[in-house]
Amino acid sequence: MKLFIVQESFLDEDITEITEVVSNGLAARQHNITLITLTGKPRDLSHYSPRITPVFLEKARAAAAAAGVARLVEKEKPDIILSHGTGSNIACLSAVKTRSRLKVPVAITLHSSVTISDRLALKTQKSAATIAVPLIYREAERVICTLKSIEHVVDLCEQVPKEKISVIYNPLVEMNVFETAAEPIEEEWFETQGTSKVISVGAPSSRNAHHQLLRAMALSRYKDNLRAYLLGNGEEQEELQLLASNLALDDIVTMPGEVTKPERFLRAANVYVSTSQQDSVSGELVRAMALGTPIIALDSGAGAREVLSDVRNGWLVPSGDADKLSEAILAAVKCDRSDDTLATRARDFSQERAIDAYEKLLLSMISERVADLN
Repeated sequence: MKLFIVQESFLDEDITEITEVVSNGLAARQHNITLITLTGKPRDLSHYSPRITPVFLEKARAAAAAAGVARLVEKEKPDIILSHGTGSNIACLSAVKTRSRLKVPVAITLHSSVTISDRLALKTQKSAATIAVPLIYREAERVICTLKSIEHVVDLCEQVPKEKISVIYNPLVEMNVFETAAEPIEEEWFETQGTSKVISVGAPSSRNAHHQLLRAMALSRYKDNLRAYLLGNGEEQEELQLLASNLALDDIVTMPGEVTKPERFLRAANVYVSTSQQDSVSGELVRAMALGTPIIALDSGAGAREVLSDVRNGWLVPSGDADKLSEAILAAVKCDRSDDTLATRARDFSQERAIDAYEKLLLSMISERVADLN
């Protein structure tokens, strides 16, 4: 298979990580990959497979890249195009459907969408979905949704036939996650014995979420022997440290900054608290699930709600409610960790399963095209 994988830029780290995993995974299966970046300058590509050919169009906007993509299509004649993200999706569909004489099948990938309340009248839901989903998406041979909640919005808009829509969860759990998690924790600031450990990973950019966690720790500290570790750097670090001091948490809250191999701490945690307030699913959340660590997530995005549905040892708490978060922490540190529903759910986000799904879908699209040409 000769495949174009297209992303908008390296600035969207989440999508960049996904395209990297998918590109390397398919290249390892002997497919020839051209990784096209529409805007921005290249970063270090040493961790990409030698079977991957990088191309940088370096346009100011993704919308200006359609002509460049069309020229590449006609020159290289790929079997198929896989695009990731709204800007890339629109650019690739515009390139192939309106600018290129070579009609290559296009699979677009949706990583985000609006959240539409099911409390609204169905007509209103459909109207909102129609606005949220670009009309040109109906021209794609396949629409890949990275969450079922995204699929629901695409289905509501009724512009894309159901048979074109697939769900492939993002490849967030590495195949060596258990090996990495088993490595020793030698950092002196981490207390390995005697306390229940609450871990959060990620740059503290979600100011309100981290404030909620610190206030919950202030409510919980006298009800159990707890320590919290907020891993990651960010602009809000000093403010969070000041808040922790004001709440008299200096003795039980540690903010060490960035750490290597955070999976070690996810495995050692009694509970992982996800402070993400995005609709997408964070890699740390599902990696902690894979390791069997109880999970608490803020109910502020469709991703966490979907991932934690129908699993035990997973709590959703209202965003901004420190009391509810405190109650969840106290319940989580005492729960039965022998239950395996978290680990089972995390397998949906394994890299191997995602690569299998992408390969199967793309090869089926090529087969359909060959059949149509014949």
